[in-house]
Amino acid sequence: MRRLDERGIEHSGIKDRGFMGSIQFNDPLGLLIELASCRFFPPEGCTFADVMIEAHRFRVARGDCNIQEIHLANAIERLVERRQQSLSADRKPKNPYAG
Repeated sequence: MRRLDERGIEHSGIKDRGFMGSIQFNDPLGLLIELASCRFFPPEGCTFADVMIEAHRFRVARGDCNIQEIHLANAIERLVERRQQSLSADRKPKNPYAG
């Protein structure tokens, strides 16, 4: 954004797309350009598509309009549970302060 500002190029500012941030501007020919950056890294052994498919399933189940950070977190957790072995039979979150 700073470089666009320094060159006097109008832009959209950062757009929050839930799973990514983006910025839009027009090139010298008037074509709309969008630069986007994902807000997550897929777990080891998974692809971005794996995460997006799972996140989409969570989004649809909740009836939300777009993929949000909670959908990504749930998707990553589900993918890790499927692929990663555990010594614990119960992988639910625990209270570390409970005696």
